[in-house]
Amino acid sequence: MKQPEINKEKRIYPKWFNLILLLIPLLFFFLLELLLNLFNYGTDYTVFTKPYSSYPYSLFLNPEITQKYFTNVSSLPSTIADGFSDNKSSSAYRVFVLGESSAAGWPYEPNASFPRILKCKLQLYYPESNIEVINLGISAINTYTIKDLVPAVLEQKPNLILIYTGHNEYYGALGVASSQNLGNSPFLIDLYISLQDYKTFQLINNFLNYASSLFSSNTGKLNASQNETLMERMVGNNLIAYNSDLYKEGINQFEKNLRDILSLIKEKNVPVILGTLVANIADLKPFESLPDDKLSADSLFNSAKIELSKNNLSAAKNLFYRAKDLDALRFRAPQKINELIISLSKEFDFPVIDLDQIFNANSPNNITGYNLTVDHLHPNVTGYKLFADSFFDKILQCNFQPSTPKNSFPTSKLDSILSAEFPFTELDSVIASLRVKILTGVYPFKPKGSQNLLVKNFVPKNIIDSLAIEVVDRWIIWETAHYTLSERYYNNGEYYKSARELEVLITDRPMNPENYKEIINLFVSVKYYSEALKYLNKLQSFKPDAFTYKWMGAIALENKDYKSAIGNLQKSLDFSQTDPQVWYNLAGAFYLDNNINNAKYAIKRCLDLDPRNKAAYSFFQQLNSLQ
Repeated sequence: MKQPEINKEKRIYPKWFNLILLLIPLLFFFLLELLLNLFNYGTDYTVFTKPYSSYPYSLFLNPEITQKYFTNVSSLPSTIADGFSDNKSSSAYRVFVLGESSAAGWPYEPNASFPRILKCKLQLYYPESNIEVINLGISAINTYTIKDLVPAVLEQKPNLILIYTGHNEYYGALGVASSQNLGNSPFLIDLYISLQDYKTFQLINNFLNYASSLFSSNTGKLNASQNETLMERMVGNNLIAYNSDLYKEGINQFEKNLRDILSLIKEKNVPVILGTLVANIADLKPFESLPDDKLSADSLFNSAKIELSKNNLSAAKNLFYRAKDLDALRFRAPQKINELIISLSKEFDFPVIDLDQIFNANSPNNITGYNLTVDHLHPNVTGYKLFADSFFDKILQCNFQPSTPKNSFPTSKLDSILSAEFPFTELDSVIASLRVKILTGVYPFKPKGSQNLLVKNFVPKNIIDSLAIEVVDRWIIWETAHYTLSERYYNNGEYYKSARELEVLITDRPMNPENYKEIINLFVSVKYYSEALKYLNKLQSFKPDAFTYKWMGAIALENKDYKSAIGNLQKSLDFSQTDPQVWYNLAGAFYLDNNINNAKYAIKRCLDLDPRNKAAYSFFQQLNSLQ
């Protein structure tokens, strides 16, 4: 039987059919993205947000933004809560600082960071400007993160951008040798960072991580349960020989990313100042030394020490730098990074500060060591002040300063005021010292697996030591420690020491009225009225309320300025009429101003609110007897 012939002619579908096939998956993912956003799945990686209800008109760097760059770390580095107005005023001078842990001010709280010191100095020198210096420094990140932040920074109309970065190119998040590495393709890493903004990608990523954990004996999370520091946890391919392929990939990564960063900023015509990187080269031997024919990092370091002992300073300095460059554990950036910073700044016509040479110039034998650093590269307080002064001088040299008039006081007097008001106490110093002990008591400063004897042998001797431990171990927050210490000083009758702890918090959060109220109440309680008035005037300038007018009126009454007292107390009542003390003081002011009827009315209102007030009742009887 003859089989029917099969029609082998290929069926041709209309073009709209192919278009529909293409649109179906796109529509699916579009709807999925909408649905995930509707149910608030995942993390919102908007760069600047309003996470704090106490500051409804201020933007902050998103506290959750670090989740975007770290793939498997349980204890993520935190952001700094430096707020700025969501609506830039005409008097605002806005500076963004981009960088890593040294920009953030590690091991100190942000009050001792160079951006905070710079802000205080600019505000003192240009009092008519509203100085905003926003510290975007984050520990363990590198230029990939900074490049991702720059477009959002440019949207906020900065007057100036400062950049200090480069030490973390190898081991920082997504770096070429990091435990967070996703490969060495800049295109793919940039794509990964961009896709993180989409909830659908987050869903897929979370599912893959979960599925991977099911087939692993380890959760894959890098944590500090085995006494590891973040510095140690970030190391992936830990040893990187000088001029090796991996070494060159790190250099290329930095050059490409910094070039992209500067291109973005140049397009918007925003001024930039870059800084070269500093490191402890005189007092810290190389972490890891690999034999390289006749030379190794250790042999060069030892030769440098010998030359230094012979007072051959130039030779010693060159050998120290070469030893650092051959250090195979690359937590300190090689000098090639500084060369790129200088060359790219020239290419884009942006000013650069050679902080490396400035640190050397302020160090014994013209070689930076522990005199200006606390470890391998983080500056100490003196070093951070030197950073701030260097950027400040460069701002003036380049004519980038605020347009408002400069303070008429001599520079020496202004610097003296700045030094006296530096928001830093013994508590801050001990906290920083403990953090350094935690870092330098283990690998890579000590052999891997070593017990941290620096921490073990630390015995608290007083309340400051105890509070510092609680802050470092995250049992209490930094602000609570300062409040607690302030209260202890107050109870001991050390009122100015008590106030100093609160002044640190005011500098840290200049728009938080509660800190002002704490110090005002302290000074009023011990009748230090002139000191209280100083803070009342500051609080009044941005947050006038019943509290400020009440105490301004009370202090005017003490100073026998009855007209001013009456005016301020009445303004306090405009906000609230439920404070019996305001009515009592107002009655006294009216009485001393020979207005008996108003005094009698005010004291009656006081008694209505506080019938058991014996002083008010006695005053009421006195006023009745006059009539």
